[in-house]
Amino acid sequence: MTSDPNFIRARTARHRRLAEIGDGGADRLAGARVAVVGAGGLGSTVIPYLAAAGVGRIDVFDDDVVELSNLNRQILHSAESIGQPKIESAIAAGERIAPEVEVVGHQLRLGENFVDVVGAVQPDIVVDGSDSFDTRFVVDDGAARLGVPVVFGALMQWSAQITVFDAAGTYGPAVRLTDIFPDTPHVRATPGCAEMGILGSVAGMVGTMLATETVKLIVGTGRNLVGRMLVVDALDMQVTEIPLAQPDPQDNVRVMAVSTEVLDQDDPPMVIDVRRAEEIVEHPAPMPVVHVPFDQLGDVGETVAPGSKIVTLCRTGPRSVRAAQALAEAGYQVVGYLDGGVEALQNEASVR
Repeated sequence: MTSDPNFIRARTARHRRLAEIGDGGADRLAGARVAVVGAGGLGSTVIPYLAAAGVGRIDVFDDDVVELSNLNRQILHSAESIGQPKIESAIAAGERIAPEVEVVGHQLRLGENFVDVVGAVQPDIVVDGSDSFDTRFVVDDGAARLGVPVVFGALMQWSAQITVFDAAGTYGPAVRLTDIFPDTPHVRATPGCAEMGILGSVAGMVGTMLATETVKLIVGTGRNLVGRMLVVDALDMQVTEIPLAQPDPQDNVRVMAVSTEVLDQDDPPMVIDVRRAEEIVEHPAPMPVVHVPFDQLGDVGETVAPGSKIVTLCRTGPRSVRAAQALAEAGYQVVGYLDGGVEALQNEASVR
């Protein structure tokens, strides 16, 4: 890994020029953590493009090894890697593309252990690139319990489905996988690519869309896919949008990054720290805060008086962006979120 700021700025220069990203968005990407479930057809493009975008840490969960039949679509791997764990290709891709990004492989199968093992890496977002409903239901349940959104993709033959599930309702309607696909033996028995086939380039096309949606969520820009699903038919090259919930006119409320200067005002806003309790013990905020964990934002009314001005805070930024959006959509007077989170505050203090 490299920490050379000149190298990093040069490598990410082209998306820093985008008005929707800029230096602030690039910093949020660098501070973000994404868990990717599956290093197969979807993961093969999700992982390299998230690394290329400068996502600070990417945790890849996959218990499989590379097989020859994978290579028509899983371009993360090669003929030389047949028989090797797929996570090794993921780690190598990260080192090759973005040496400042930390890609961590976990060779294990996710099940009842999801909350423990995925929760331990503290992801801001989970990308579900799995290929069976058994695993998809595990991801849906586990991510809902952790309070993090799931960027979801599913492939079959020439088609795909893409959406974002957000049980916490912080990005939009609180839609889950089980609201669309009931957890029944019939659904779990749905055949996958091994039985029905898949065109490799469809996996690549959809994987890049998942990576793009993940970047948007981290940066806090654009219109997300919460509450709507894209159905891609590559054979006829058509994309159909299916609403999964009634649109809310307040969805995608924009919030802004703020600096510590807003806290020096005569009437400073309340700082709400949305980290988990153990994070606060490990890295306490260098200022008075009110602690409301992200997954308990629905109870914030018990702590925040009506009319209070609010600034949100987390470890590096992504959770505080989502928290600020959720609170603004709920009608609270949100000033913004503290850019860079506690890590930025600690770095700022060390410079003084």
